[in-house]
Amino acid sequence: MNKKRKVYMTVIGVLAVAIIIGMIILGVNLYKNRWHRIDFSVDSINIKETGEFGEYKYHVTVTGSAKTWFYDFNTYEFNLTSGSNGALAPSNVENSGTITANHKENGKFYFSFETDDIDEIKNYVFKAENIYIDGNEKRGTDIRLFMSDYADKIQQK
Repeated sequence: MNKKRKVYMTVIGVLAVAIIIGMIILGVNLYKNRWHRIDFSVDSINIKETGEFGEYKYHVTVTGSAKTWFYDFNTYEFNLTSGSNGALAPSNVENSGTITANHKENGKFYFSFETDDIDEIKNYVFKAENIYIDGNEKRGTDIRLFMSDYADKIQQK
């Protein structure tokens, strides 16, 4: 009986640890999903000076991909457009076009905008418009790309 009890206790201990680890992973992802409905990955943020004749000093291009979280089996279609964080807003935003995000593959995106100050880039928040989830239009769904999450990707040319 003593050996059986040790085996049972070991199995229960391993299951308890696995459940705790799973709950931590799920909790962290749910907390992150509170602010990030889509799992964005920005590959690069390239900055080019427009010269003295441009209305704005810098032209910024952002490339990356979007997918859903591992537990979200919906397909999202949307456009990233101009957004702001308070009084700061980018100028002349070139829309990303339609981005398709699901858990099977990354939806690639590209958009650009102009700004006067490189330090403001990390304060911009781009929002999604024309959102469709599994082919149905969903008004009131909040999808945002926070540039502050990707400040380390800024590269000036």
